Amino acid sequence: MPPVTLIVLNWNGRHLLNDCLSALTGLDYPAFNIILVDNASSDDSVAFVRSRFPHVFIHQNAANLGYTGGYNAVLRNLTSEFVVLVNPDVVVTPGWLRALIAPLLADARIGIAGCKLYYPGWRRLQHAGGTIVEPRALPRHYGGHTPDTGEHDRLRDVDYVTGAAQAIRRALLDEIGLLDEGYFLYYEDVDLCVRARCAGYRVVYVPDATAVHDESSLSHKGSDAYLRLFHSGRWRYLLKHSDLDTLCRDAAPAEQVWLAAAPPAEREAANQAYRLALAQLAEIWTARARDGAPPATAVQQQQVIGALESLRQAAAWPFPPERLAELREKALVVERPLRSPTPLLGPLFASLRRAWYSLAEKWYVRDLRQQQNEVNRELAQALGASAGHLGDQAARRLAQDNDLLALERAQAELRQALAHTETLVTAVETRLAQLEQNQGSE
Repeated sequence: MPPVTLIVLNWNGRHLLNDCLSALTGLDYPAFNIILVDNASSDDSVAFVRSRFPHVFIHQNAANLGYTGGYNAVLRNLTSEFVVLVNPDVVVTPGWLRALIAPLLADARIGIAGCKLYYPGWRRLQHAGGTIVEPRALPRHYGGHTPDTGEHDRLRDVDYVTGAAQAIRRALLDEIGLLDEGYFLYYEDVDLCVRARCAGYRVVYVPDATAVHDESSLSHKGSDAYLRLFHSGRWRYLLKHSDLDTLCRDAAPAEQVWLAAAPPAEREAANQAYRLALAQLAEIWTARARDGAPPATAVQQQQVIGALESLRQAAAWPFPPERLAELREKALVVERPLRSPTPLLGPLFASLRRAWYSLAEKWYVRDLRQQQNEVNRELAQALGASAGHLGDQAARRLAQDNDLLALERAQAELRQALAHTETLVTAVETRLAQLEQNQGSE
């Protein structure tokens, strides 16, 4: 059992660290060390760990670098054969690490191993490996929200394992690179596993490595920040790893259908995700080629831009015009004719009903129908005016978004040009230094 480095990433998780680090300290694995990476927490996380867990090495980042940047700050300098990434809301069992590392030792083709996670209370499974559901790239955990009946007790290859607790072979990172810092949070674990599998490594789920993951303590599912980061990560993943023709043909139309029924908060989060994707497209195409996907052709790039622009407009529009026209058509209440399927007595009964309803309508129903039609007409007009006003607001916002998007694209291009210039300057400086050295030796 070789030495293993455990990295716990923390941001304002003081309330979680005692349980997490106590469990890690109590592992029955023979040789490991623990590093706490703190993403500029504003609580007393660092002071608490220094006092309560003096054996834990602390790496402090000057800012909140997110999941990928936080971990990468330490991964860049590690040489351990295996590293394990752990969220502070995870509490492991004593034999967790031994079980997690064993498959990596048994098969050099295994690059990433994930564990069996439970919700607090150990009654319901949360994660037994993951898969991505097409065409919108939605994540699904095997066994999620179900009792553990033994169905997921076999080690198996999966599309991905959650980054809440995963072991990674150092040689894999040396080959394919570190976490993609284009993701701040969400889908970075899926991205890493896809890149690992593309490089020929296996990604496995290990059922004997068990832990509890209290994901609600940090993720705040349903919050504006969660939705924005989730959809931004999802679209970066789609653009990096999807077949682009399929994305435009299947994923974008499916997204349009989803948007039509999505609540306002999700529409707004998706709108921000489309804008971010448009602003970062140049960098995403570079990352796509770097990480092994087929490069985007010029035609595909234009198709993707068109699809994202259409989605952005659909997400920004408050009330679809076709829906408003449909409501206006339904605003008028009309009398329905009476018919009877009975061949003999049916016409007689129908005639009696018509006579009765004629009297009832004359003295009572007609006035009610006229009142209802007037109310419906006024409601339709008010809704149309409101939708028009909101539509004007949406149009103005869309124009503002276009200006901001153009600025963001220009900034991205400028950053790329500056990076290229910096590379050239470095190369020139190196060459000059070599020339000076050669002249000095002569």
